[in-house]
Amino acid sequence: MMTTQTACASGTATVQEIFSGIQGEGILVGVRQVFLRLYGCGLHCRYCDTPASRGMPPMFCRVERAAGSREIAMPPNPLTVAEVLAAVARLQAGFPHHSLSLTGGEPLHWRAFLDALLPALPALGLPSYLETNGTLAEEMAALALPPDYIAMDIKLPSVTGEAGLWAPHTAFLAAAVRRLGAADLCRRLQVKIVFGEESLEDIAHAAELIAAYRRDLPCVLQPVTPRGDGPAAPSPQTVLEAQRLAAAVLSDVRVIPQTHVQLGQW
Repeated sequence: MMTTQTACASGTATVQEIFSGIQGEGILVGVRQVFLRLYGCGLHCRYCDTPASRGMPPMFCRVERAAGSREIAMPPNPLTVAEVLAAVARLQAGFPHHSLSLTGGEPLHWRAFLDALLPALPALGLPSYLETNGTLAEEMAALALPPDYIAMDIKLPSVTGEAGLWAPHTAFLAAAVRRLGAADLCRRLQVKIVFGEESLEDIAHAAELIAAYRRDLPCVLQPVTPRGDGPAAPSPQTVLEAQRLAAAVLSDVRVIPQTHVQLGQW
């Protein structure tokens, strides 16, 4: 399991890619973002669409030269904060992006790097959007500056193939709510749940976990995208039942598949 990079004294991080694309998941689906994909994750979800995050650290980073060009430069890893900001600024100059998606892997493994990066983003006119597996509560609590947006996953054992993470998810949600505060919370924080055919009991449990903090937090149910020998997509009837179960305790439950897959986007 990858350990958190809490002492990134050099201000560097191992980055997989930086590119301009369309957000394909959650309540901001469809907006244009700059994506900063950081290496490393301690989980092994069966449906993972970025398995390279668990392999050998990449020697080079894929960096798109201009927004939408798909022309790639390959600078060596690790990258400094200044190098990342320069790459992000070039993409932002070519198109008015909504925000910078901090994704992975698990970005919170690089908390010290994020502490140096996040304060510099307002100068680029880019809010920060953290995509996280929702298990690193201590790192969330210790961030020097909270992200502008958080998209937190709840990982269901019925589709991950791993043990349930209910305690870490509960702790993370509490930390995120504390850091963001009550004002505008339901715009800034969302919970995403990937689910399959056998996930109904898990979805009911997850919904109760969310409702213990805020019934009106946006909850996005995401039917799993089949990959290799991973879990199969849920049936249409299961999708309807999953939404019914979650909506029994939550007031904002949406079913949104991975639209970037349908669009052929990265």
